[in-house]
Amino acid sequence: MTDNRKTGIALIAGSLGGILTMAIHPTAGGALTAEQVGHLAVASGVAHSIAMVSVLVLFLGACGLTQSIAAADRIAFAALVTFGFACVAVFIATAVSGFIVPSIMKHMVRDVATAASQWQIVIAGIFQINQAFARIYSVAAAAAILLWSASALRNGGLGRGVAIYGCVIAAVIIVGVGVGHVRLNVHGMAAVWLGQAIWFMAVGYQLYSRAAVNSTATV
Repeated sequence: MTDNRKTGIALIAGSLGGILTMAIHPTAGGALTAEQVGHLAVASGVAHSIAMVSVLVLFLGACGLTQSIAAADRIAFAALVTFGFACVAVFIATAVSGFIVPSIMKHMVRDVATAASQWQIVIAGIFQINQAFARIYSVAAAAAILLWSASALRNGGLGRGVAIYGCVIAAVIIVGVGVGHVRLNVHGMAAVWLGQAIWFMAVGYQLYSRAAVNSTATV
């Protein structure tokens, strides 16, 4: 199996894993019983574990993508470094949302009712950490897509339509998150991820198809 084919599979698989995460991501509102919090913690742990594995696979694909379209101007390499920074941020965000907050909620429901407001303050404060790193990921990952797309437009390696889409969706995400128009709750994060996943999957398909064509031509 060629490197381009492996890269294509990794980009598509990582993107689909992220979409699956958004689809099964639990949401909760109002007062919860201890049993409900327990179920929420399990569901949250599963969803965010899938997210972490998906991002890892996506980063492996990003390494292959950078190798495939690398040029002397190092724009693609800059994109990889930026995306690596984004991956660190999203790992922290998923750890906070998927494991830390549910663990605190377990302690909250076991404590006396009069302490609930204090626990809510703690959860709200920690949730802001999740939001900060979610914003960092969204902007940094979009910046990486913008750099990869700019490199492709300048040096080739990807279809022009995919590269233009990458520039547009990256700019929309950066501006939307930057001005606060895009709120990174479950729905907002799903929209950001989907916009980026479309680009990654389109790139993955191109690289996979190119590898298949080259393999046929060799035979």
